[in-house]
Amino acid sequence: MDPILELIVFTSGGVLLSLEIIASRVLAPYFGNSIYVWGSLIGVFLAALSVGYAVGGRFADRYPSPALFSGIVFLAGLLTVPIPIIAAPVLDRIARANAGPQLSPLLGAIALFVVPSIIMGMVSPFAVRLRARAVATMGQTAGSLYALSTVGSIALFVVPSIIMGMVSPFAVRLRARAVATMGQTAGSLYALSTVGSIVGTLATSFVLINYLGVRAIITLMGFLLMGMAVLGWLASRRLLPAGIGALLVVVMVAGGLAQPSPVQSSSTIYAKDTVYHRITISDEGSIRYLRLDNYWQSAKDRDNPRRTVFAYADYMHLPLIFVAKPSRMTMIGLGGGTVPDRYVADYPSVVVAVAEIDPQVATAAQQYFGVRLGDRLRIDARDGRLHLRLTTEPQDVIMTDAYLKDTIPFHLATREFFMLARARLAPGGVVASNIIGALDGPDSRLFRAIYKTVRHVFPTVYVFPVDFNQYGSPTSLRNIIIIATDAPALPADEILGRARGLAGGRVVTVDRFVDAAGTLYQAPIRMDDVPVLSDDFAPVDALIPTR
Repeated sequence: MDPILELIVFTSGGVLLSLEIIASRVLAPYFGNSIYVWGSLIGVFLAALSVGYAVGGRFADRYPSPALFSGIVFLAGLLTVPIPIIAAPVLDRIARANAGPQLSPLLGAIALFVVPSIIMGMVSPFAVRLRARAVATMGQTAGSLYALSTVGSIALFVVPSIIMGMVSPFAVRLRARAVATMGQTAGSLYALSTVGSIVGTLATSFVLINYLGVRAIITLMGFLLMGMAVLGWLASRRLLPAGIGALLVVVMVAGGLAQPSPVQSSSTIYAKDTVYHRITISDEGSIRYLRLDNYWQSAKDRDNPRRTVFAYADYMHLPLIFVAKPSRMTMIGLGGGTVPDRYVADYPSVVVAVAEIDPQVATAAQQYFGVRLGDRLRIDARDGRLHLRLTTEPQDVIMTDAYLKDTIPFHLATREFFMLARARLAPGGVVASNIIGALDGPDSRLFRAIYKTVRHVFPTVYVFPVDFNQYGSPTSLRNIIIIATDAPALPADEILGRARGLAGGRVVTVDRFVDAAGTLYQAPIRMDDVPVLSDDFAPVDALIPTR
């Protein structure tokens, strides 16, 4: 059974890490894609492996049976297949309980992934025991030592991986000096499992997620484990469990193919999982919405395309007050493309370059929101900061619309980022950023940290809270537009006068432009209790609003 055993160990390692990667896409529609989501997944999977190693070692020493080994692998697959079916009701209930941005994804990860991961963790120490039948407690030894190693990984996973990988098999060897090659045996099997994990990670990240949905990938991984178990039973001549297992796989596959696709809202016209987001586009009456994970991103009135649906989009035209005739503009973050598309339509002098890291978002904006590329509108599928580094021509306006409520690309909010943006501005140019937060109170820390950071780079910074004149509480969550420039500060009445002139001359035609200019926030903004964000220290996930 040795070659089959090695194949099972390799496959199990690959499935485990594939499941960990794809788990982020399962949680994202409910809890976002923050560091807390990834921390929860990594912690839960490592903890589950630790338990699985220890339990698997004890089981292996007590029942060193190849048939039981295959049964464990089959059970791991059997527990994996239903995850896509139970995920929606389980995560929806956790989300409604609103345990907070830290605890909610942790509970979700535990509920969905801890049990199958424990079972998968049992595979490697069991395999070691089967390769060392003469050693009475070698499975327990290997399982215990690898459990300790994994617990250590949870606490300190930055130790160089190769050196750390040498420790556990070496320890097994020291605990079994009478066995000439047991350290090599354990090391080889765990190395094989790790190679499988590498293959699973790369295959899922670079290939599978681009061609298969999350549901299909998880289901495939479960059936793959079940198939490996059937192969293991056949190799050990256990024909009855092999036949029953194969029949169950066939029945489940047939049942799965007969099942309809996951139920979506009747208004959903497009849904796709990408390496960055789950994109959902829906029509509700005449309004078409774009959602990335669980965040509403863009909206467009199909009956009246020039009507702005989300108020903040009108505020994104405020840079025209400070740069009357922009010729070059960079926008980081595309969404449905409603803002850059309107700039190109309304301001004939401007050429817009958009940096959108997810090419599928760009495709969706063109197909479903009518964004038309051309000489004056270009979309580059790359990170916004990299885009600025590669930009050589001075920009009149640099606009950032990549911050979400609880998922902040920290490298687009640091002092170094704003210094780079400042270096790319033409004289008198502006940087405008759309932030979701509050001006004061417990939900204001992220906004105030970004504001403080911008103030460290630019001498003049304006704050325009969206709809502040209607909903004037500074503690309310809202979109807040920050505009920064090297030019001298303008008084509020001059800003409002310029806005009225641009609107009266039909230069700017968005509905809320004059009202937006009138929301200039002039009250002091507290900064003493928040840090200047930097590439070295940017705890944005700890600063995000908790509501």
